[in-house]
Parts: sequence; structure tokens; C-alpha cells
Amino acid sequence: MNNSYILLRHAHSRFSSDDFNRTLSEEGFVSLKQLEFLNSFNIDYYFSSPYKRAFETVNSSPVQFDKIVLDDRLRERKLSSRFIEDSEFEETIQYLWQNPDKSLIGGESNQEALMRILDLLQDLEERYSDKTILLSSHGNLLGILINHFDPNFDYKKWKQMTFPDCLLVDKDDSVKRIMKVTSG
Repeated sequence: MNNSYILLRHAHSRFSSDDFNRTLSEEGFVSLKQLEFLNSFNIDYYFSSPYKRAFETVNSSPVQFDKIVLDDRLRERKLSSRFIEDSEFEETIQYLWQNPDKSLIGGESNQEALMRILDLLQDLEERYSDKTILLSSHGNLLGILINHFDPNFDYKKWKQMTFPDCLLVDKDDSVKRIMKVTSG
């Protein structure tokens, strides 16, 4: 790869059936101070999912930025056209991780979601070189992307991701967690 990518999972959000406009929770806003360490990375470009919680995570954080570009390819993966109850969520996600080519009615498979975000990375690779680019998105989509670079990143590791969380995909395609663990 030509660039390094910081993958930022959004902070904790309030539950809402309006997935696009879900805002960060009070806990989510408080947790943003943990992201101050990102200023030491000299990030060149910032891209975000257009979903409010992903945008708010960057825009309301102490991260110093010039401009955030919204890109629909960073939106959360659509699980289904029908509402997935909380009681079904874990089982649904686990099934989709185990069957990456399968999708629920009206939803995206892991493979389809991966192709969408890889399309963005290909565009960024063609446009930039030797840059550090932050991608603010959602745990499900970012987990699928991380699994592409590190097949050991599985459903179990996805479940361990925090709100917010940061991982670095470096030019050699290596992946490492860069989020500082805070006690509290």
C-alpha cells in the first residue's frame, strides 16, 4: 500500500431505529478525550461515514483536522431490510461472520461490504502516496476490513472492539491496535 490508514470506530451512541441519525451518547462524548493521542500521528486526510455518530466522533473530538470528507462507502453495513431485534443481533452477526458470502433479506454480506470499503481504499491509493489517512466508520464494517488484512481478526476479536477504538493498517498491510486503554 502507498498509505497508512487509521481505522476509527465511532464512540458509543444512543440507540435509535434511525440508524443514519443516531447521535453519540453522553458516555460517547466523554470518551472522545481518549482520542487526543491521534494528534501525534500527523494525519493528512480525514474521511468519515455520513452517519452522524461516526462524523461526531471525529468532529467533536480533540483531534486537530482541517476538513472531514464524508464518503458513503464508509457507512455501516446494512444487515437486513427488516429491523434486527437486540436479542437477535449477536447471533445474526456471528452467522454473517461465519458465512461471509451470505446476506439476510435486503442486507449486505460481509463480502459485499468488504468490496465497498476496498473500493474506497483503491481510490485513496490511486489519489495519494505516503499519507496517513483516518477513516471514521463503524465496528462491523471496520472489523470486516481488518479481517481482510489479518485473517486472525475474527468475530471474537470484533466483539472485543471498544467504543471508540483505533487500529492502524500500515503500508506493509500489518494491523495493530493503537487505542490507548484507559482505566476508569
